[in-house]
Order: sequence, then C-alpha cells, then structure tokens
Amino acid sequence: MKNTTLSFLALIAASSILYARQKDAPAAKGVTIHNGFLKAQDYLSLSSENQRVYVMGLLDGWYMAPSFGGPENYKLLMETEKCVEGMRPTQVAAIVEKHIREHPERWDWDAKDMGYNAMIDACRNR
Repeated sequence: MKNTTLSFLALIAASSILYARQKDAPAAKGVTIHNGFLKAQDYLSLSSENQRVYVMGLLDGWYMAPSFGGPENYKLLMETEKCVEGMRPTQVAAIVEKHIREHPERWDWDAKDMGYNAMIDACRNR
C-alpha cells in the first residue's frame, strides 16, 4: 500500500510540475497546458488518504514550476504558497473536495483545474 501511495504521489507531482498556470492566469504565448490524469468527479471517488496525497502532489508541482520555466514571482502562486503555509494536507483536501462538490457542473473538468480554482478562491477569502 505504501508503494502504491508513493507511486500515486510521484505521478501527481509529475503531472502537476507541468502545470505552472491555469484557468485564472493567462497562458504565455506558445504554452500548452495538457489534460490531467483525473477528472474532478474521479477526485471525489478517491479515498481520503489518496485525496491528501493528490493535493500534496498538486501543491508540490506548483512549487516546482519555476524549475521548469514557470515564473518564480507569479502573484497567484506566491499568494497560494503563503496561504497554505501551516495547513495540513487534510485541510487542503477538504478545500478541494468542498469546491468540487459545490460545482457539479464542472465535474467533467480536470481535477487539477478544480484544485487550482479551489485554492485560489480559498486563499482569496482567507
């Protein structure tokens, strides 16, 4: 089980690294944001442990974005980093789950997009 969880985390982190900016941020000219591995509805079917692993990988990917050419001083990323400091993975997972449940019209969106929007909204309102 531990190897499965670590593999899942690595998979999510790798996909998140490729995800420097999304819906709320204008994409740089020539940048392609690929589809993710999970749809928002799939996130809801994950166990609570795997939801925590997913959001840890999602955030770790955002933090790694500058090493892949993402801007280090991107305002929303900097605000999110500050906002989640001190949060436990269970809190972040709860924020994402709440956002997804409140927007069933977007259950066909990628979980990474919904996670991004959830954290931006939550941090703006914190």
